[in-house]
Amino acid sequence: MKSIRYRSLTFYFFLFSFFSYSCLMSVSEKKDPGFVYVYNIQGKNEEDLELNAKRKILEDGLGELVEGNTQVRNGQLKEIVTNSSVEGYVFLYSKIGPTRKLSNGILEIDAKGKVNHKAVENALKERYKELGKPKFLVLIDEIILGKRNVSYSAGIAENEMIKTFSEFDFLDKQQLSRTLFKEFPKGLSDLADPKTEEKILSQISGTGAQILVIGQTEITDLGKILDSEVHSYQSVVRFKILDVNTARVIAAENSSGVSPHINPEIGVQGSVHKAIEKISTKIRDQISAKWKPGNLIRVSLEGIGYEEYTDKNIRGIIRSVPGVNSVNETSSGKKGIIVLDVEALYSGSVLYQKLKERQEEFGLEFFQKETKPSTIYLIFKKGK
Repeated sequence: MKSIRYRSLTFYFFLFSFFSYSCLMSVSEKKDPGFVYVYNIQGKNEEDLELNAKRKILEDGLGELVEGNTQVRNGQLKEIVTNSSVEGYVFLYSKIGPTRKLSNGILEIDAKGKVNHKAVENALKERYKELGKPKFLVLIDEIILGKRNVSYSAGIAENEMIKTFSEFDFLDKQQLSRTLFKEFPKGLSDLADPKTEEKILSQISGTGAQILVIGQTEITDLGKILDSEVHSYQSVVRFKILDVNTARVIAAENSSGVSPHINPEIGVQGSVHKAIEKISTKIRDQISAKWKPGNLIRVSLEGIGYEEYTDKNIRGIIRSVPGVNSVNETSSGKKGIIVLDVEALYSGSVLYQKLKERQEEFGLEFFQKETKPSTIYLIFKKGK
């Protein structure tokens, strides 16, 4: 009797061990390099499952490239992710295991695929053709072999960025050099201090820059390689990419590169090139995902009550102007002034001209008290 019980226990223990081992092997399945794996993707049918899985692969593989819907063009929402574009961005897609049916009738799968970075780069170029390339300003503090460059002239890292990201427009900062040197005589050494960012953003207002790259590069000589005359040079690059209009951080990256050479100048340049090239794809993806073209314009409305503003749909009229991406109320007229934040593809002066062209739609006459690139102050008079 004891022998039978022992054999039964042994059999069940074997089954349990086999099941546990199978589960473990399933969980620790060897992953193919370069693939993005997604799990528990749900949908109504197989076509829906595949589309949702590919969207998720893009999200995970490109740092939220697909925000699910839209890029704004001419003030209208336009879907940037269609079935065809997803097909172009994801390749070698395959389902992992069978489709599962949940108790609520919804289907679920696991899947894998690779992200086509070249297709994303091409799409990025097309997008900037339609919407206009962002204008970059690069301010990188450099310490080269122990010496800091505080002249604010274009350094090695800045020149390397201009070469690497040739599809973007870079502004000449020569006119800013004197102002920056006065504000930061010892270089941009304290980038961890938020006040440094605020000061820089204040200094560059009016330059036309839409994206600011600020950072530090430190290049060191690691010494000779064995007994040769060849030295190993290392670059460590740290920087942030900011949306100038909103001060929002688009990306924050650290990278490093090592380049051996007998000539210090060539070794230094080679190490910087490797550091920036290493993260160039990720930077492009982040800019594509998070930067939206346009300027943030503060519009103040005086001489109109909130009820009249609502009845005449003033916000809606402004929103319908071609090139206006969004209109948000920041003050509802409690002090007699209604304040709106308008995101548009042009400056405040151009927006004012477009509003004047639509004055009939407002049903009220208005004139400008002040118009600047980032602010408009309108005074309304009673209409007909």
